[in-house]
Amino acid sequence: MIEVAGAKRHFSLFWRLTGIISLVLLAGAAALTFAAWSYARVAADNAYDRLLVGAARQISETVSADAGAVTVDVPTSALETLSISRSDRVYYQVAAPDGAVITGYPDLPLPDTAGAPSDAAVVGDGEFLGHAIRTASVWRYLAEQGATGWVRITVAQTREARNALSLELALSGFLAVAGMSILALAALMGAVRLGLRPLRLLQDELARRDPNDLRPLEVETPLEVDALVGTINRFMARLSERLGSMQRYIETAAHQLRTPLTGISAQVELLDRAHDDQARSAATARLRRRVGEVGRLANQLLSHATIIHRAEAVLAESVDLAQIARTAISDATLETIERDLTVRLDVPDTPVLVLGDAIALREALRNLVENALAYGAPSRLEVRLARDQGSATLSVIDDGPGIAPADWERLRARYVRGEMDGTGSGLGLAIVGDVARTHGARLDAIETPGGDFGISLTLPTSEK
Repeated sequence: MIEVAGAKRHFSLFWRLTGIISLVLLAGAAALTFAAWSYARVAADNAYDRLLVGAARQISETVSADAGAVTVDVPTSALETLSISRSDRVYYQVAAPDGAVITGYPDLPLPDTAGAPSDAAVVGDGEFLGHAIRTASVWRYLAEQGATGWVRITVAQTREARNALSLELALSGFLAVAGMSILALAALMGAVRLGLRPLRLLQDELARRDPNDLRPLEVETPLEVDALVGTINRFMARLSERLGSMQRYIETAAHQLRTPLTGISAQVELLDRAHDDQARSAATARLRRRVGEVGRLANQLLSHATIIHRAEAVLAESVDLAQIARTAISDATLETIERDLTVRLDVPDTPVLVLGDAIALREALRNLVENALAYGAPSRLEVRLARDQGSATLSVIDDGPGIAPADWERLRARYVRGEMDGTGSGLGLAIVGDVARTHGARLDAIETPGGDFGISLTLPTSEK
């Protein structure tokens, strides 16, 4: 496996999903464990509270009055039911209607609501002799002479047995929750791995491919992965088109350069064989012309490569066509300084803004001007920029013979030369056509009322 230097190490989608699921299961297990512990504590209290209240009622049945005095005979059986756990301690208290303690522990704490007599038992928590206790109070009404009123019977028990039962119930619930959570995690990990299997198949399909195989992927994938496969296929299609364009460009460029370079070599050899000044001057002129052709061909090849690269790699920006036209006419003036040629510029004074690539548009206009200088424009060249509603038209017009309508589409193809002298590269109009296509523009051949020929490029403006 080849690792790219400086590439980031990305996270594992499987382990990230597993981690998220584990956190959710852990939170759920914690909530269920807390609920199980709360339920176990309530269940243990309810079970032991029944025994506690039962013991208090047993004691209340032995309460009586004798000669105006309240008596009670605490049955042993009432307390034995609370002595199941050897570690628990049991306390009791019986208070007369006037509040005096008849028997039991005088300072035994009472439930919070034990102050109001009623037929219902009152249960509560407290602390006695350094131990947490659970207390239950019941009332017995006496209507004897000298002993009339409510007798309160309170029984208390430490919480050791209750806590042990709560822990046992909670532990059983926790083990069930833990077991189910582990099974759920294992099942979900399997489901996640099965769900990610299409990505592994996609990876294997790409890994098995030859580096030059850029055909669309044909892998059966779920709907969630279709968008990814579609994006990969579109990327490979663009890459295939780009590589094909570059390969064709390299092949044709090599072919285009080979012929003029061979011609230069032949002209140099003829120059070496020249025996007089006239022959040497003629050979030098032919060599200079060949070198100029190679220079122009190299510039157009580089321009074409630039257009191919920038077609998708550069974002559109606001471009002033008027400034591009001024720059092109300035360059044309320098190139025609030795020719008797009238160069004219007709552009608005205000900017004419379009969305596009400034370099590509500049190259397109430069090629139009160079074509006009090379194959037309015996005496006059004009660059016009006209603004219409929602569009701008950039035209290069000369007084040359122009292009026959039958040849217009043919000459827009790459490496197709006109029939004027056959010395061109056949790239000028092809470059302009590529720029027009990437900018959503229209490329037209025009003829003015005065008989001049021109080529126009019409682009949508970005002005509101």
